[in-house]
Amino acid sequence: MIRIEEVHKRFGPVKALDGLSLEVPAGKVFGLIGPNGAGKTTTIRILSGLVRPDAGRALLNALGPDRPTEARRMLGALIEQPGLYGKLTLVEYLTFFSRLYDLGRQEARDRIRELCALLDLNPENRERLQGFSLGMKQKVALARILLHDPPLLLLDEPTAGLDPLITKKVRDHLLGGDPLGRKTILVSTHNLDEATRVCDEIAIIHKGRILEKGSWDELRQRHARGGRVFIQMRKVRDTHLDLVRQASSVSDPALDPDRNLLTYSTEDVAESNPGIIAKLAAAGADIVSVEVEGASLEEAYLKLIGE
Repeated sequence: MIRIEEVHKRFGPVKALDGLSLEVPAGKVFGLIGPNGAGKTTTIRILSGLVRPDAGRALLNALGPDRPTEARRMLGALIEQPGLYGKLTLVEYLTFFSRLYDLGRQEARDRIRELCALLDLNPENRERLQGFSLGMKQKVALARILLHDPPLLLLDEPTAGLDPLITKKVRDHLLGGDPLGRKTILVSTHNLDEATRVCDEIAIIHKGRILEKGSWDELRQRHARGGRVFIQMRKVRDTHLDLVRQASSVSDPALDPDRNLLTYSTEDVAESNPGIIAKLAAAGADIVSVEVEGASLEEAYLKLIGE
């Protein structure tokens, strides 16, 4: 379990975190979503022990900064723009870290081979890391944090620079297997599409504070209830459009006579639609189908952060 309790952090005049509190349950993938400068990377750095908070505390499986060695052994942290030892080759670099993690020689060889296969890295490559592309460096950094198979992972923009195939392989590797044995993962990203694919729950962070958190279904119910309604009829008439215009809960009503389609937007589909449909039917409208194109989570996100 990952727990953050009332954490504050300033960098000079900039308030990076403003009383941030968050809990990531064991075995869950939790997304920390927010724009650049929201406090995501600072949160990851505090949890990984690279930065100390000004106030509050961060715990990894109930371990705090007073037991850093134990906490780091159970943790794999991928920091944005990870620093690699550019003069080393791939295998030299991973072997060096395997020793830091106290892996045996054969265990390290097996683990390096396994991770190279997962991430499409060539263990025979003798090129120094300083010559690797951004995507290759990101894969090396992922291999490093997975070497000791830690139960907790902190991932700051983990798929930056990775091609879609490798992204899927990494996702399947981390989320596969017995759910009871899954890792606890905190993913920091501003990519909503990626977050919807991997995260059980998310928290939206802005200006160092959590604005909202919960599962995707909970966020949809709270913030994406509206949408565009499409009503297909046998024959649409101007009187149908006039009737919809009378409803105070709708906006942008439109008629498409060529397609016999009536459309409008509403802030709350479940609240407004039944009454509108009933009035149309009472007015003699021959309704074929009703479809709703819901508001996206991206729209809800932008609304929450005030964009």
